[in-house]
Parts: sequence; structure tokens; C-alpha cells
Amino acid sequence: MEILLTITYTLLFIFIIHKMKFFEVEGVSKRLLSGIFILKIFFGLLLWAIYTFYYTDRSTADIYKYFDDSKVLSDILKTNPTHYFKILFGIGNNAPEFETYYAQMHFWARKIDSNIYNDSHTIIRFNSLVRFFSFGYYNVHTVFICFLSLLGLTGIYKTFVVYLQDKKTELLIAVFLLPSVLFWGSGVLKEGLIFFALGLLIYHFNKLFSLRSIFICLGVALLLALSKFYVWLAIVPGLLFILWINKTSSSKIILKFTLVILMFGTIGLNIDRFTSIQNPLVTLSQKQIEFNQLASGQLTDANKNPIAIAKSAIKIRTLEPTLYSFVRNSPEALINTTLRPYIWELKSPLMIMAGLENLLILGFILLCILFIKPLAEIRWEYVLFCISFVMIQFLIIGETTPIIGAIARYKVPALPFLLIAFLFMLDKNKLIKRIPLLKKLLR
Repeated sequence: MEILLTITYTLLFIFIIHKMKFFEVEGVSKRLLSGIFILKIFFGLLLWAIYTFYYTDRSTADIYKYFDDSKVLSDILKTNPTHYFKILFGIGNNAPEFETYYAQMHFWARKIDSNIYNDSHTIIRFNSLVRFFSFGYYNVHTVFICFLSLLGLTGIYKTFVVYLQDKKTELLIAVFLLPSVLFWGSGVLKEGLIFFALGLLIYHFNKLFSLRSIFICLGVALLLALSKFYVWLAIVPGLLFILWINKTSSSKIILKFTLVILMFGTIGLNIDRFTSIQNPLVTLSQKQIEFNQLASGQLTDANKNPIAIAKSAIKIRTLEPTLYSFVRNSPEALINTTLRPYIWELKSPLMIMAGLENLLILGFILLCILFIKPLAEIRWEYVLFCISFVMIQFLIIGETTPIIGAIARYKVPALPFLLIAFLFMLDKNKLIKRIPLLKKLLR
């Protein structure tokens, strides 16, 4: 039954791809998009197989943790529909009568409490909604998340292809075909929802003159914040900067960018002074504590069994809840996020994939620097937009995460934007003149 449903929904979504106007993409046929969709499903099934037959502890596998908790949530519908819809839409989440349900879920509550929304709730709710169509079969959820992820990635591509007309093939690879994007962005994980919300937000942000786009932006911005708050945090300064440039001009770009970053940073670091929101430096410090406990085997799984020490654990400098500590730790954080795993740290197939991808990305960046356009011809507003998004994410991840495997996964939403930033700098004609063999590949 699972195989039949999975194939049926795959064919249904391919039909939607061919009929939906949003998938009319310059430089990419609907047949190719359908092929990418099938490729994503393959990688989603590969992720499922790895965490089913290789890493067999279901209680510690992210693909199952939130899926299993969603069954507890969905079962509430059978006994108390009112409670189900209240929990589903976050109405009175802390009501005492809901505690009985939460006690049956293993990952609804976080280990260390803070005033920031627990993003595990979003993926649990998503899985609960999909259960209306999947009848509880896991890989149907894979097909749904692959389609949503494809929508978001298509939005990213459509946003930037307007400015990269001579690099459509390279942009296609950067957005859709990075190994880690295909792998982690195609599983029943938060990354699929992040790409969906991120892509639609960026695409429709350029169309804010439309009332429809305004509503879509508000909706997907909320979804992004609820799916992974720090990704939302990372994209906001860049969006404000682009909005300012679009409403004024491209003059004094560096000054405008600096002012936006300073304004956003000042408000963020003092937000606890005028709201009930916890200071972000305190939250980051708490996150590092929780990750250190996880990496060192101090936490337990859903069945109260000790979690083994992380095989890819590394030692990072303690993050105090102060700006000085954050700045002091930043170089190490950026190195860990950008360069690791190192070659000598490649001890598993997933680590090998991440390490080789790092080398390819670094090689591409070096190529772009060697064959850079004249500075006056570069669209610096989009370079700064992408780099700010990447840097904020890399800093947050590197400051808090002492597990290389987790770093490799968490940075995935930033990777397409890192490549896009350097695509804006690359002088393709200069590169082809130096290496003529690339002419046929990079048409």
C-alpha cells in the first residue's frame, strides 16, 4: 500500500508541476523540473533507507522523531477534535488539559527552555497534516516534502535568474543540485519546510506591489520563523537592505548595508530591554550548553536511554552570553562552519559527502576570485544580500554546534546563496577564454 500511495502522489505532483504556472521557469523546462523532483524523491528515499537500515535507532533519528510524535497528535482527533485543532494551530498551547498529550510525545518539549518558539512543533504539525493523505505511511511524507522543497528552490532560481542570464546552467546546479541540498532538503525534516518558505519569501518580496505577494510574504515569513528561527533572523537584514536599494538607488551600497546591519544588530541585542523576548546571546549560550551535553553523551533518547557520545564531536570555545564572547569566538565559528569536516575527519559516508562538497565549493569560490568581473560590473547589492544571509547563519551555527555532522546539515539552507554570491562575481567569458573546454559545458 505504501508503494502504491507513494507512486500515486509522485505522479499527481508531476501533473501539478506541468500545470502550475509557477513552474514556468526561464531556462528550465517542466520536464527537467519533474526530473529534479524525482531525483529529490530518490534522495529522500535514500535518507529513509540510511536511517532505517544503517542507523537503526529510531528514537534518535530526526526523520522519525517528529514523524512518530505526529501520530500522537493525529490520534487526538479521534478522541477530542477541539483539542486537536487547538494544538495544531497553537491556540492555548500551554493549557493544562494538553499536558497529557504532550507527555506522550518525546520531542514536543525542548531540553532547555527559552522564550524562543520551539521549532519542533512546526514539523510535528506538518507531519500531522500530511497524515490525512498518507494514512501513516512514511514515504508519502517524503513525496510531499520534496514537492514543497522544489517549490521553494524554484522560487530562489526564479529570483536570481533575472540577473544571471548568462549563467543559467550554473545557477541551476547551485540551487537544485548540490548533494547536501538534494540529500537533507528531500527528507521529512525541517530543511524541506525552510527551503519552501525561504524561496517563496524571496521570490514574492520582489513583488510587494501586489497584495497577493504581501500576504504570501507574511505567511511564509511566519512559517520560516516557526521552522527555524535563526534562518528567519539571517534573511531579514538582507531583505531590508534590498528593499532600501530598490526604493532609492544603488549608490552608497556599502554605507546602506552597514547601517542596516548595525540597526538590526542593535535592536536584536537589546530586544530584552523592551520586550519579553530573551536576549539572543543568552539563547545562543543555552543552545551551546545543550549541544555540548548532547555531544558528550549527557542526554537521553526518547526511551530514557543514554545517547552515545557523538562520533564527530569537536571542542569549541565556551560561549558566554556577552557580545565580547560572541565576537571572540567568531573566527573559530566561521572556520568550523565553512571548512569542516577536514579530510582527516572523514569517517563515514555522510561525512565524506560533506567533506567533498566543501572542497568543491572552495574550489568554485577560488575560480570565481581568479576570474572575477571588473568590480564596477558586479551587482553588489545581491552579493551583499547573499553573503549577509550566509554569514549570519554560519556564525550562529558555528558558535553553538560542537558536532561536525550537525554543522554539515544545519548550514545546508545557506549553501545555494554562498554559490550565488560568487556567481555574481564570476566573469564567465574570461573563464571560457582561459579554459575553452568549458564552453560546451557552460553554455
